[in-house]
Amino acid sequence: MGPPTPPGFFKMSNWISITLATLHEAKVAALIDACDSAALADGQANRSAGIIQGVVDHVRRKVASCRRNQLDSDLTTIPKGLRDIAVDLIIARLKTAIEQDLSQDERDNIARRERDLNRVANCDDVVDQPDNAVVAPMEPTVPPPAFGDKPHRRQNDVNG
Repeated sequence: MGPPTPPGFFKMSNWISITLATLHEAKVAALIDACDSAALADGQANRSAGIIQGVVDHVRRKVASCRRNQLDSDLTTIPKGLRDIAVDLIIARLKTAIEQDLSQDERDNIARRERDLNRVANCDDVVDQPDNAVVAPMEPTVPPPAFGDKPHRRQNDVNG
C-alpha cells in the first residue's frame, strides 16, 4: 500500500476515468454532440456514454488478459498510460456511430492502437497497476469441454 498520503497532498492515481471532459480535451466536442443528437429514437439516451464505456471495457479486457495485471475496482477506469489509445478508439467509434467514414490514416492508427493493446494483453508491455486493485477475472479462451450434453454416436452404429 505504501505510506499514508500527507493531509492536503493530492496523489495522482495510476488509473483514470475517460469522460466527456477527456474527449473535449482531444477537441472532439462537435463529434460528441453529433453522435448524441443524430438519429436518436424517442427517449433514447445519448450514445456517447455507452460508446465510452464500451471502449473502457475493451481496454480493461485487454489488460486483464495478462495474468500479471490487476484491474481497478472502479469499472470506469483504465491505466493512465492507455488514455490516448482509448481516446483514439472512442473517436473512431463515435464517427462510426454517425456513419462518418474513417480516413486511411485513422484506420491505420486504430490498427496500431489495437496492436498496442494486444501487446498489453500478451504481457509484452507493462501497464500501471491500480491503487484499488482487484484480481483480474480470467475468461477461458477456449470453452471447457462439455461432458454428457449430447449422446455420442459410434461410427458403426446402424441405428443412427
